[in-house]
Amino acid sequence: MDGIQFNRKAVAGEPAAENEPSAHLLAKQGDLEVMLYRITGESVVWLYPASDPDAIEYFFIHKGGVELAMDDGLQSLGPGESFTVSGLKQDVPVKMHGDTEILYVTNCPAYESLAHIDESLQELLTRINEKDHYTSRHSKAVLQYSLAIYDAMEDHGPDIPREDLAFAALFHDVGKCFVPVEILKKPERLEQAEFRYILRHPVDSGRMLQPKFGEQIAEIARNHHERLDGSGYPRGLREEDISLASQIVAVADSFDAMTSERGYNVVKTFLEAAQELVSLPLQYDSRITNVLMHLVSSGALEEGGAIGT
Repeated sequence: MDGIQFNRKAVAGEPAAENEPSAHLLAKQGDLEVMLYRITGESVVWLYPASDPDAIEYFFIHKGGVELAMDDGLQSLGPGESFTVSGLKQDVPVKMHGDTEILYVTNCPAYESLAHIDESLQELLTRINEKDHYTSRHSKAVLQYSLAIYDAMEDHGPDIPREDLAFAALFHDVGKCFVPVEILKKPERLEQAEFRYILRHPVDSGRMLQPKFGEQIAEIARNHHERLDGSGYPRGLREEDISLASQIVAVADSFDAMTSERGYNVVKTFLEAAQELVSLPLQYDSRITNVLMHLVSSGALEEGGAIGT
């Protein structure tokens, strides 16, 4: 793949505990920045093409390891190895091998854009609505369904304030503001390169929510496409690594997707969608899908009910 050069060393990394990724600015002079990234667990981050054609980025792996998905296969690097990025033409997913520390040097200032998000999340929802009306309407529907499930679960629900779940549900898809409009609205099946944008949107949602709302809310948004059996994305987490709140939003998200017109899907009735979700206990928590079924059967969730547009 053009744009990445590897510098190898025969040393293996050791996995460690999972924590939240962070970036620390170590030095800065003019446009030159030196940062230390701590990215942990089985996290997936992305390398993006730089807007400046003269930009160069150097990554030295101090601890742990990384795995890059290249056109010709996976490339793994460990401590003492490094790679340089310049002239990258497409996004590249990078998976961490346990606790990973990376020394990052660039001549294209990046720290401020990583540390601060200037636009409010409400403004982002407006932008998303301008790009894709479905996503904006969908966000409000997922909020409604998530809170209905939360309220119905009562003492058996997640140990999280109702308003925190509300923020996470409403803003779970804000990461889609980075997805090109032609991909969001494409009626046909996405190509592999196009689907990469979709795969990363939960990561972007979590990254954008964390500075404003904290890790618990960010985690819910980040994991709303994960599934109990590990078949979800972006990290393929399993049941023990997915919070109950994330699973509520996952069910609400799927329920609205199944019952809404998106231009290429067969729209299900509320009852059909609830029955299908109940029939998938390996992917969706049965406690949640059973509550959803009760809400639908009792008429508490009315088909065609008012959802803000």
